[in-house]
Amino acid sequence: MFRRIGSIRSFGVFNNFTGGTLPEFAPFNLIYGWNYSGKTTLSRLFRCLEAGALHPDYPNARFDIQHTDGTQHDHGFATPCNVRVFNEDFRKAHLRWDDADGFNPILLLGAENIAKRDELKEKEAKRTQLDDQRRAAATEAKRLDGIISKTETECATQIVRELPNVGRFNKTNLRPIIAAWNGTLPDALSAEEVQAARAKVSAEQKDILPDLAVSADPIYPLWSESLALLNEQIDSSTTIARLLENPDVASWVEEGRHLHEGKSHCEFCEGELRADRKEALNAHFSDAFDNLKGRIAKAIIALNARKMEFSGAAYPRSGFYTDLHDEHAQTGRSLAQARDDLNAAIQSLVDALELKRGNPFDVVRAQGAEPQLDRLVEAAQQFQSLIETSNERTRRFASSRNEAVAVLKNHYTAEAMRRIDRFSLEEEIASQEKIEADAQSALATLDGQITDIQVELSNATKGAEAINDTLHRFFGKADIQVKVRDNDRFMLMRGEEPARNLSEGERTAISFCYFITKLLENGNDLSQTIVYIDDPISSLDAHHLLHVCAFIKNTFYRLNPGAPKPTRHECLAKQLFISTHSHEFFHLMLDWMRKMTDPMYRVYLVERTDANGLTASRLIECPESIQRYRSEYLFLFHQMASYAENPQNDHQIIFNLGNMARRFVEGYAAFKFLEHTNIDSSIDRLITDPIDAERARKFMHFYSHTLTREAGMQFPDMSEAQGIVTLILDAVRAHDPVHYSALEATR
Repeated sequence: MFRRIGSIRSFGVFNNFTGGTLPEFAPFNLIYGWNYSGKTTLSRLFRCLEAGALHPDYPNARFDIQHTDGTQHDHGFATPCNVRVFNEDFRKAHLRWDDADGFNPILLLGAENIAKRDELKEKEAKRTQLDDQRRAAATEAKRLDGIISKTETECATQIVRELPNVGRFNKTNLRPIIAAWNGTLPDALSAEEVQAARAKVSAEQKDILPDLAVSADPIYPLWSESLALLNEQIDSSTTIARLLENPDVASWVEEGRHLHEGKSHCEFCEGELRADRKEALNAHFSDAFDNLKGRIAKAIIALNARKMEFSGAAYPRSGFYTDLHDEHAQTGRSLAQARDDLNAAIQSLVDALELKRGNPFDVVRAQGAEPQLDRLVEAAQQFQSLIETSNERTRRFASSRNEAVAVLKNHYTAEAMRRIDRFSLEEEIASQEKIEADAQSALATLDGQITDIQVELSNATKGAEAINDTLHRFFGKADIQVKVRDNDRFMLMRGEEPARNLSEGERTAISFCYFITKLLENGNDLSQTIVYIDDPISSLDAHHLLHVCAFIKNTFYRLNPGAPKPTRHECLAKQLFISTHSHEFFHLMLDWMRKMTDPMYRVYLVERTDANGLTASRLIECPESIQRYRSEYLFLFHQMASYAENPQNDHQIIFNLGNMARRFVEGYAAFKFLEHTNIDSSIDRLITDPIDAERARKFMHFYSHTLTREAGMQFPDMSEAQGIVTLILDAVRAHDPVHYSALEATR
């Protein structure tokens, strides 16, 4: 057990308390103190021992409590102890009341359950956040993918429109094209390249064109031979002058000569053909003559054969593919010019030979130079190459068009993907999908954790039966019970209806019942537990007051008849501390404890004092006057009457006079006027002189430390305090002499 409090410093109003002269604690300890005296602060010191940590409001607190076994418990918490404290901090930590709608208060029990519920709410909030994040990422990824999908559909439609021979084509057919880029968009095609590819796609298949036959053999031998023929001369000794002078006649005669072989008369005039004339003509048209003309005829034939027979009709523009038309025009002009130059030179020589052949006896001069074949051969080769290009395309028309189609597919696809920066979108989609996947993974983990906590909370609600049993013992009936809701939280019920508009007293009683239930949870040994109970009857009516007194006695006390003193009276806890501001509750508990032997209980007072302008509290042995009078009203009268008769300049006494006077006047007015009004309304009925009434009112207001901290820091002087106290007592004596005499009789 605790033996005594050694010291308390920097712990709220206990700023410098030393308890060395304080009577040692007993198994049962009763502590009395008015509101704001420091009673709850003292309970918080014990709660620090329970928690093993300083109260957050007093981080610099220092204290030590001595144990009966000689050990010391202090602010270092090096020595653990089993302490359980019921006070306002316990109620805030362990119970929550949700009555925002004014009905159906919900009770969530247990500090660990509250922590789990808070953890559950945090995880559920985190789950909502993660799910929102997952959904947002999925939505964004879907939106970006929709942009890509829409663009792919539009691109596929364009390809079908631009390439009518492509057949069935949709966005699925684009994927292999895009995949072949390996994440990098290809360079854009020039307008000329696109136009060329379109021409290949739209072209009709052409027929095979004949090859162009151009002789590249040298023309020089034939040319030289022809020139020699022009210069060759026949022996003219036997020639006939008239025929030489008249080539046309000579030609006519030469031809007619062959028609008159073996004839004696002329076929034309039927005149006689003389032998000497035939002989003369034969001499003129000799073998040399015939030989020369024969060679000239062959030369003409040979020269004409070397002419180039090239006609545009054989190679029309329409016979070539559209993209070859420009080249066709250019090479065709070059070839035609080279052809015309060659043919013209040859024809000039042929014309000279024809002239020579008409007059073999003359020397004929050639007009042109020998033609050069290089230009013709080069032009012919270029045109032949164009023919071969066209023919090759015709032979591989299908594959060429397919290649052009592939080029345009790639081009249209690249242009469409370049507009939306596809690969950047894919990176963003991958990023959003990773966020979604990470959130999904975290959600899976979080869902498992939430399930575990929900199971733990569900298991925790099994304590509802134990709480209901305690409530039944406290209230003496099954008036208020805890029922488990579907969400594993507790609802307070009155019978079959939710308990509505619970009073503060009922809430305090329910909280206290829960505290008693928790004392035994998880196998805790009550006999090894030091219990501190602060104000278990706050705002309770007389019915609950008796209940809580009986409840505490039945829970913590056992009488062992026949056992020797002091073991006849047994504290079921290791040690019990009870503090209260209620004078009635104090005396009910004191009456019970007085039936025990003296070593079993102690009675103390938490007193708030002021010294040198500093408000402070201390724990002292409870004065006999408080223990003797069951009525707080009677106690206040004795304190005031004693001071009026024997005023002392003792700050500890003067400090409390304002508060005692106020409480005394309120008590008198309550039973005398049967109404609960503040002193502003009742003082004028008690003290009829308005000036005296105002003096008393200001004294009670200004020096009542329960109203404001500023007023509590002020001291009335002794003469003022004595005058006001005497004024109030005289007013009561004048107002009700019989009542005052009864008060005096108790002194």
